[in-house]
Amino acid sequence: TPSPIPGVGLGRLTAALRVGNTNAQVTILQSMLAKDSSVYPEAKVTGYYGPLTRAAVVRFQAKYGISQVGVVGPITRARLNELYGN
Repeated sequence: TPSPIPGVGLGRLTAALRVGNTNAQVTILQSMLAKDSSVYPEAKVTGYYGPLTRAAVVRFQAKYGISQVGVVGPITRARLNELYGN
């Protein structure tokens, strides 16, 4: 498993997230995804889970061998927290 990226400390994801959500968890999600330009080249941190965030989640899921559903469920959340959480 990859080791955490030092000094990132963006917080932790604790909720399931999907298109239409607007909250602090989405802001954390977008900040995490924006650390990898191959996953989220737009790197927009808006707090709104729209089409760009969904596309980034699908790319993240593809990169890490997770079912590409575009929703942040327990498996995707655990991997994001492992890589970027604090």
